[in-house]
Amino acid sequence: MRTFLGGAVAAMAMAVAGGAIAECYTGWQSPSVEDYRWEILYEDDAPFAVSDAYPWIKLPLYMQAPSKPKILSFERGIGDRPMVASLVYYAGSPGTSVLVPITERIVFDMSIDGKELLRGTLMEGCDPVEWSLNGDVLSVDDPAMGYQEIVLP
Repeated sequence: MRTFLGGAVAAMAMAVAGGAIAECYTGWQSPSVEDYRWEILYEDDAPFAVSDAYPWIKLPLYMQAPSKPKILSFERGIGDRPMVASLVYYAGSPGTSVLVPITERIVFDMSIDGKELLRGTLMEGCDPVEWSLNGDVLSVDDPAMGYQEIVLP
């Protein structure tokens, strides 16, 4: 089984090696976000990720704590599937005495109006969550939602 964390996590980890936990990744943003013109749109106080480059896609951003989301990266193509994409965003910092920043990943099919295929935590604090790609099966062992897997279309 191959671990699948994507370039975004590797870049974030390098960029924040000396940073504080609360700043592990929330200040970092991949150039792909600007290149593909991703932004946050609010409808009835609910945030969505939208892109001028892909106007048919509208992804809900579920927050883990009251906070403003931030789109951190966009990657198109997972494995040998060019129409499967991944969007990573800051989902808030839940906690009581210690706030733990959460980043989430949405894996979606770009050819079917951005149909969500899999969603899960990518990083909790500065600790990556295991995402694996084995052939055409993508899985995540999400601390909050448990183990999930899908067969990529």
